[in-house]
Amino acid sequence: MDKLLKGMGYLTWAVCNIAGLYGLGRGAYILITTNTLSGFIFYLALGIIMLFACILLSILCLGLVAHLFNDTKVINKVTKWLPFIDI
Repeated sequence: MDKLLKGMGYLTWAVCNIAGLYGLGRGAYILITTNTLSGFIFYLALGIIMLFACILLSILCLGLVAHLFNDTKVINKVTKWLPFIDI
């Protein structure tokens, strides 16, 4: 049962990342169809900030799922990526 729940946790994490990729594509479409230079720069800066926040939240959620199910292999990867996290 533990392996099933761990698999469902990682599957949920993967599906959320796929939804984030959809949002990234939607943002790229908005960026491409922008008419003004100031709008382009604004959407580019906003997109970079949002991309950083999504990556950080994704790694933190992966660490949370790994910590919940005591998966030491993934915990070691997350602590290597973010050394300030002490799980």
